[in-house]
Amino acid sequence: MRKHISTIYLLIFLVILLIPSVGMFVFGPSESETGEELVMPVFYSEEEGINKNYLQELGTLFESRFALRQQMVTLYSDITGKLFKTSSQSGVIVGQGDWLFFNDTLGDYQRTNILTDRQLHNAVRHLELVNEYCEDNGIEFLFVIAANKNTIYPEYMPYYLVPGEGPGNRELLISLLSETDVNFVDFGSYDGYLNSSDEYYCHRDSHWNTLGAAIASNLMLDELAVPHHDYSGEQIIFGEPHQGDLEQMIYPTDEATEREMLFEVMPAFTYDAPVESNFDFRIGTGSNGEERLLMYRDSFGSAVLPFMAEPFEHAFFSRSNSCQINDFLSQLPDYLVIEKAERFISQLCTAPSRLPSPVRELPSDAVEVEIADLAVAEAGEYLTITGTLPEGSYSNDSIILVMCGDCCFEAYPVSNLTTGAEGFQALLEKNGVSTDNIMVFIV
Repeated sequence: MRKHISTIYLLIFLVILLIPSVGMFVFGPSESETGEELVMPVFYSEEEGINKNYLQELGTLFESRFALRQQMVTLYSDITGKLFKTSSQSGVIVGQGDWLFFNDTLGDYQRTNILTDRQLHNAVRHLELVNEYCEDNGIEFLFVIAANKNTIYPEYMPYYLVPGEGPGNRELLISLLSETDVNFVDFGSYDGYLNSSDEYYCHRDSHWNTLGAAIASNLMLDELAVPHHDYSGEQIIFGEPHQGDLEQMIYPTDEATEREMLFEVMPAFTYDAPVESNFDFRIGTGSNGEERLLMYRDSFGSAVLPFMAEPFEHAFFSRSNSCQINDFLSQLPDYLVIEKAERFISQLCTAPSRLPSPVRELPSDAVEVEIADLAVAEAGEYLTITGTLPEGSYSNDSIILVMCGDCCFEAYPVSNLTTGAEGFQALLEKNGVSTDNIMVFIV
């Protein structure tokens, strides 16, 4: 009898193991999670002969498209998440109740990703230079930090993930920005989110819900002194269930469990061209408002897009990590908004804006440094000058100046978080500058 039971267990085990591979002949390959078409690797072609990487490519394809993959992922996630309260997916944290959190926010939550003093200086200097460009060109500028969900709702994080102590990157950056002329909004310390029993973030998504987005846009437009309708006071209704981004990652085949929040009255605007969603990389909108908006936003900014679009005659939304001069020249904005999620604050020191470097006077105490990897590249009507500073040549608050002939410009500082190296980028108009003798100075 025991022998028969062992045989049955063995057969069941073998059947389970065969489902992903043999199941492909019965059910076919699973759908791609990214929507890509199935392209089988080629073993032999007349142009390149035998493909030496055929088995490796076939294995990679099988890992992502084996039969019933999404169903198995969902089943495994149901077991680990709902029974053991842990996540089966490295990108998702299973919290208390039905709350899910994005794993990329854990560094901020536990204070394990703190930027150095130099990197924080570079982030602040980046925003100061953008602010200076806007002031020189009659543009109102606002910088916005969208708080991570576990910053606003730490009580729903798993008990075994202990929050870190001391200020995080958001708090450190805001403290430094408070000493500058940069206009900013920090939603991580906004009383409207913290001192209320209402919920402003989706349970199964990493972003604001519609109410949270309406409140955020209302405060941003108030800061810019732009007349607008306050939608946060409208009657809330609930639409069809929808899957949040985190729910899609961990339970891909489960039915959506969170209903979409809407208002009875929603903003009125039109898209310049058809869009797949408000997550598209570049979106232009029109409305009956006045003036023009340019907004750089990440995924958080997608939820506020309708509310930010309505008050302006034209608005342009970009998911670029930094400002681009071509956008300013083509859009001619009256207002600029840069929105960064808390987890993306480091982009302020790693991804410099491509705006013309401001002209400066070379101070008498400036120290020339030799740049081993100095590079000059042409980009349309502009020159981009980049390089890496020698180690030990700068302090935490050093400013970088680039001399081209008789002209002096301040460069945007650039940090490399992987290597710890510090560099710079200067964007200069081709006309009027000489590249025969470029020198770099530290102040």
